[in-house]
Parts: sequence; C-alpha cells; structure tokens
Amino acid sequence: MSNLRSDPRTSDAVRGSGWTSGSPQAEQLLSRLGAGERVELLFVAPGYQGALTARRLLLWRGIFRVRCTELRRPLPLSGSGSRSAFGEILVLDAPEGAMELKLLTRRVASALAAAGRVSGTPRAEESPGAAGSYHPRVIRTWQDAELAAVDHMRGLGFADARVTGAGADGGIDVFARDTVAQVKHHSQPIGVGPVRELRGVADAHQHLLFYASGGYTAAARQFADERKAALYSLAESGRVTPLNETATRLSARSAPAPAPASGWTQASAWGRGAAAERASRRAAELDAQRQTVLRLIARVRAHTSEVHALPSNRYTKDRIKALKAAHKLTERAESLLATSRADFQTHGGRKQLIALADEKAREAALKLALRV
Repeated sequence: MSNLRSDPRTSDAVRGSGWTSGSPQAEQLLSRLGAGERVELLFVAPGYQGALTARRLLLWRGIFRVRCTELRRPLPLSGSGSRSAFGEILVLDAPEGAMELKLLTRRVASALAAAGRVSGTPRAEESPGAAGSYHPRVIRTWQDAELAAVDHMRGLGFADARVTGAGADGGIDVFARDTVAQVKHHSQPIGVGPVRELRGVADAHQHLLFYASGGYTAAARQFADERKAALYSLAESGRVTPLNETATRLSARSAPAPAPASGWTQASAWGRGAAAERASRRAAELDAQRQTVLRLIARVRAHTSEVHALPSNRYTKDRIKALKAAHKLTERAESLLATSRADFQTHGGRKQLIALADEKAREAALKLALRV
C-alpha cells in the first residue's frame, strides 16, 4: 500500500512537513494526484493542511469531516507577505471566500508567494493600471470584507489599493497612494469612535474611506461629514453604497486611464515606485501616530495646569501623587517619541517606540481620570 514516504510523488516533500500517512488528508491527496504530478511542498497551518504542486494548491480543512479546496496556479494571493509575531500570514482569495493562512514559516510563505506570481509579467493585482469597474463579491468573513474594499477602491481609480495585513496597520485596513480605509464587518452600527480613530491615524492622507456592514450611528455620520471622510455601506452580497456626500463625490469621479507600457517596463517601474511609495506611506503613518500621542500629551498637560490653579487646600495627598505620576509619564512619552525619530531606528523600532509612548500617555490620562 502506497503512503506519503514511499510514494515518489510525495516522498521528497513529506519530511518535516507535519503530515502523517494514513490520515484522511494523506489518503485524499494520493487519490487526487495525477500519475506524473509531484508535490513541491507539504505544510500545516492552523486549521489547514496544504499540498502545492506545479499546477495547483490543495487545501484541507477539518479533522474528521475533511473538506478540500483546489486553487490553480498562479495562486490568487491577497495581502501576501504580512507578518505576525510568530510567523508570516497569507490570504488566499478562494471561490468560497477569503482563506487566511497563519503562522507560516518563511520557507512556506515564500513558496506560496512565488506560486502566486506569473513569470515575466506583473500580477494583475499589483499592476498600477488595474483600475476599473467594481465587481461585487459575497461577504462571509472580515477578510472578504477587506478584499471587497480593495476591489471597490481599485474601481474608484486607486489602482494600487492593498490590504495592510494583520498587525501592521495602526488602525488602517486598506491603503493606496494618499488614501487609507478602515473596514468593519460588524452587525451593529459603527459609532463615532472608530471614525475618529481613522481621522487621527490618517491625518497625513488626502482621502479617508470607511466601509461598514452594519451601518453608522448619527454621530458617526456627522463627524465624517465634518472631517470629509467617505462612508460606504458594505452589503453581504458585496454591493457597496455611498452614504454621504464625500463618498458620492468620490464614487462619481472617473478612474484615470492607465499609461501604455510593456510588461517588463511596467513591472520594473512599478517595483521601483512601490518601494518609494511604501517608504513614504509608512513614514506618513508613523508621523500621524506621533501626532495622535502628542495631542493626548497636550490634553494631560492642560488638565494638569487647571488642577495646579486650584487653591492649595483643595489638594489631597493622593491628588498630588497622581499629578507627579502623570508628569513623569508624559515626560517619558515625549522622550520615546523623540527617540523614534532617530536615524538609527528601523521602521519596526520606530513603531514600537511610538506604541510605548502612546501607552505612557494613556496611563498618564488614567491617573488624572481623563477619558481617552
């Protein structure tokens, strides 16, 4: 009886993959492989087992009731290359909806990313000339919702729209040149808080878009109108509807016509431009996050000044202690923000320092019973 280790189609890939012979997945894999079809890669991710061949990717879900999904190469990858603290993350745009593969090793993630590229030509999703009409997709998960927002933004003319990836967005789910968007796949209406957070993080961007499945509260709509943020409704069918004047005006604009270019020229130019754009976008996001922390520090300082203006007999030992603690925390936050601008810091280092500064500023606000 053939098994993964003895079968020449799988023997080279099974070692160290986490696959075991005799499992339902292994039996199905051997029955599905063609006579000359060899497996390049076997891997296991939380919730999935995968087998990559020269022409397709087979993914199994479940333990007892096993279901298989087949994707042809090049793989329909979205949001590829993002990382978590424990491994890399890839999102596959499968027919039944977005499939997120988590905790992948660098080797597995690199192999899947390579399987998502067409040799010699840029991928359609990476081409700056990919703008066009929006084709709705069924929304089943939050990943589907983010991919639908990407499709819609490209239809609006933001041809370089991308999913930011888990853990890397600072409150932003989709970005493009001078444009950011947040996506909420919730059944309840979105309040003013998330819209205000998007405004704070994305101050440096020209266009702010918000997509929500459950609608918005009146306060959220009013705030978005005042700050010129575009609000969209995202239906389960994938239909996107503009809900305020900014969104309607943005939806009515015509998409820019793509400039003609050969495949090789377009790919190389896009590669250079994408690197510069990514660096500029990341710098703008970090600066916007610094400004948000600075505004909170200013609030704490203003409140401290008001308290100091009170008569001395209004002070208590606990209040004095809280004031001193808040002062030290805001000084620490400012020091962290200053360090985050140092030339020797990497992007990840800068982001971590800003996050620590935000934590200190919030702690200072809580010492003074301020709402943040």
